[in-house]
Amino acid sequence: MGGARIHIALATTNFVLFQDITKTLREKGLKFVTIAPSDAIGSEIGVVITSKEEASTITFPNVVVASDPEMTVNEAIRLLRNGAVLGCAVIGIDPGEEPGIAVVSNGIVEAVYRVPLGQAFGVIERIKQTYSDVLVRIGHGARLASMRLANSLVTQGIPVELVDESGTSPYLGKGMGGAAISDIVAAINIAYTQGVRVGHQEITPTKGEIRWIQERSRELSGGLTTIPRQLAKKVAIGEITIREALSEHKRTTQS
Repeated sequence: MGGARIHIALATTNFVLFQDITKTLREKGLKFVTIAPSDAIGSEIGVVITSKEEASTITFPNVVVASDPEMTVNEAIRLLRNGAVLGCAVIGIDPGEEPGIAVVSNGIVEAVYRVPLGQAFGVIERIKQTYSDVLVRIGHGARLASMRLANSLVTQGIPVELVDESGTSPYLGKGMGGAAISDIVAAINIAYTQGVRVGHQEITPTKGEIRWIQERSRELSGGLTTIPRQLAKKVAIGEITIREALSEHKRTTQS
């Protein structure tokens, strides 16, 4: 990042945003200054972070409109590093009940997440707002989860590739155990693997998949109940979540 421009400036009167961004900047050990949106921007400033509402008041070539704190700061870092506007990102997803998600841009892993399946689409939407273009690559392993997520993305016009995820899950050495680490590393590997472009897919769950959902419902209920096949099928095609199916089944049996 040579030259005088080594600082990030945070220009906002939004107190919550101020707290979130400064916390993330400090966690990353980054040098930054805080200014008012109306202040003059000095020569030592390379990028300005501000709110959506205040962005129009700032005249500067590199302005980052804050969204998710982690992604906002990552964007500021990239602008300082590259001196260019953000380009394309590839989002790799290791599907499952809690998919691993990795964001790769310019060959660098920019961010990683692991969230419940129901929150994955929202995470991807936030990532999409940070980049000029995105491509999503989803592993083929958890068939129902990958198809449901792919369909929700394709419906929103987001390009999706289905990736053969064989060999993407790593061996974890001693002291490196945990599904979260494995899922995240697999997501990174999936992001780097070219797949096959897919459109909207018709989901037809197999008997085995229906049975697995029923067994999972019994686990989540603490062994008290098992949802019927009809509800399990709705879960399989993404109409409802497994917890919603349990609630619906409980209401039906109690009425």
